[in-house]
Amino acid sequence: MLDEIKDCVMLSALLFCRMKIDGSWNAMSTEQFHTKPDEAPLRISCADIFWTFFRIGLFTLGGGLAMTTVMRHELVLKRRWLADDGFMNELSTATAVPGAIAVNLAYLQGRRLHGGLGATSAVLGVVLPSFFVILLIAWFAMPYFGQPKVAVFFRGCAIGVGGQLAFTSFAFGRKLLRSWPKMAVCAGALAMTVVWEMHPIWVLVVAGGLGFALTKPGPQAPG
Repeated sequence: MLDEIKDCVMLSALLFCRMKIDGSWNAMSTEQFHTKPDEAPLRISCADIFWTFFRIGLFTLGGGLAMTTVMRHELVLKRRWLADDGFMNELSTATAVPGAIAVNLAYLQGRRLHGGLGATSAVLGVVLPSFFVILLIAWFAMPYFGQPKVAVFFRGCAIGVGGQLAFTSFAFGRKLLRSWPKMAVCAGALAMTVVWEMHPIWVLVVAGGLGFALTKPGPQAPG
């Protein structure tokens, strides 16, 4: 329990630091990613943002990239709070910077929807369910984990998470891999990971350099 409290404090400190360097995130999360440049940005209440991300954190198994699939369904497809292009751009940002992907993405999406308070609401919403679930598991569920039926259930959940990750990769690639240079960078990153077993950090560094050298940034919509 003490470790979980420490994790919660660390996450709060991380959020505070990101709010202090807000200017560096501004260019990555402004309205320039909306598919319609003349569309007025939505203004969602902090309560709606918190409870939406709370449900996402509560009912998602796997965390990380698996949670991004649920976020996309809730924010883009179901509620239409965000444009798909903007979500994918911020997903690429969330995976490229240090920290938990789900927390990074929640921060970016919450900030887009309601500024700094929206970012705080989104991060708290996505983090608190895991905190409380871990406490409940530690107190009540640990004795049952060794039972065969429980093990089979969680094995099935893991397979389902694999399917979600496959869909996330497909949706991510369909949005981004629209030119031969981008496909070449993706293939190179895959080879570095599978064939040469390079550390993921170096894969990102090399892929980022190749992407900078081989591709040109698309036109930005007026802000």
